[in-house]
Amino acid sequence: MHNHVVIEGPVAATASSKPLSFAGGLAAAELTSGLAATDAAELASRGYVEDEYFIVGATDAFDPDGVRLARDVAYTTRFVVRRPIDVTRASGSVFLDPLHMISEMPASWGAADWLMANGHVWVGVTVHNGSFGRLYGFAGGVSALQQADPERYGGLQLEEFDRPPRVRSYVGPAGTDSIALRWSMEMAHPQGLPIAGAVAMALKAQPLLGGRPAEHIYACGVSQTGNFWRSFLDHGWHELASDVTTGSAFAAYVIIVAPPPAHRPADAVLVNVLSEAELVGTIIQVRAVAAEDSDVPRVRGIELPGAAHTWAPSDQAGSVHDHRHTNLPYDAFLRAVYANLDTWVRGGPPMPHVPRILRNGGALDGLARDEHGNALGGLRAPWLEAPRSQYLPRCPCSPTSGEDVPFEDEVLASLYATDAAHAAQWERAIQRLVEDRLLLAQDAPQLAALRHSL
Repeated sequence: MHNHVVIEGPVAATASSKPLSFAGGLAAAELTSGLAATDAAELASRGYVEDEYFIVGATDAFDPDGVRLARDVAYTTRFVVRRPIDVTRASGSVFLDPLHMISEMPASWGAADWLMANGHVWVGVTVHNGSFGRLYGFAGGVSALQQADPERYGGLQLEEFDRPPRVRSYVGPAGTDSIALRWSMEMAHPQGLPIAGAVAMALKAQPLLGGRPAEHIYACGVSQTGNFWRSFLDHGWHELASDVTTGSAFAAYVIIVAPPPAHRPADAVLVNVLSEAELVGTIIQVRAVAAEDSDVPRVRGIELPGAAHTWAPSDQAGSVHDHRHTNLPYDAFLRAVYANLDTWVRGGPPMPHVPRILRNGGALDGLARDEHGNALGGLRAPWLEAPRSQYLPRCPCSPTSGEDVPFEDEVLASLYATDAAHAAQWERAIQRLVEDRLLLAQDAPQLAALRHSL
């Protein structure tokens, strides 16, 4: 198999043609950030700069089962680098996302404030053709870029192949055939796995980060892009993306709200974060289980009770179709995951263990719940340790949104004699999270203030 590439850039922007910029978070998608928008001036105010590179090459193309579709298929795509302007501020850690097939959304850039405060580099790689978007009536991947700026991105090309899934499932509660859905998602990036590997290897071998090489590259993905890394690992690309001098290109994988891979790389950390939604199967007809913890190989699995597949604060909160969507900052726990991961990779203390959500084989959804219907176990956010609502992993109006069902007044009165009693219970939960390294100390005030808005 060949994968020869030429990287062109950084590509200068003109008055009429500039790099497509991303929002600071995913808003109505999976993650969000305090950084509301991203442009050159805003990045510069934080001591950062954005560079865009075009990458031209040829690689074999594969279907979701890993079967080769064609050899040496030419492609032209791009990747974006956000890095400290002052190279001496760079930490050496690189968070790399394959950009989502829905509007090129980023994953780890949802932690933009934390990334920039710590001098980390962020890289987003375009790996999707437009095939999946056309099935559902939107522009995604290369098509989204070309629609946004045809002059700049008109030359981008990622090949499409028409191969149906070899087996089919049934239409489940979300109105989807699980196998067909996953198949069409992966057929949107038949060249994506080797391209992601090639970009990571280039970041370690070439001066693309302002002259400083990448020391540790972390592959990050959420939902569909989490499944991207799952396929990357299970189809052997971690081992292929390596060099005899620098070793494996990737030091870690963070797979969020997507099932874990079967493969556990011997020389990289694997972190798998699941919401309650994946555990009960709100989108696909599979009840996922987070990866089992291990120190050899290094693996951590985290399950988030009360969390929906889309679990960050967004403008979807409030009353929607007579249902109140959950609007809770689970992304704060993800920032702690990133910080613990970086420390572990650098030889510091291992990531902490998190108890699993408790199972109940006799329950309809397989989970153990308290008298209010909230899941037991898992990472205990303060809104679960001092609850005022039942937090459901799916709203009736959407398989990706959660529902918040407030307790009746008499239930609240029976739980908390005074508001001060609730505040004390809420604060104890936050303190335990910080002590257990499951919440960064700088994020504690955000969660403390949240109590007044629920």
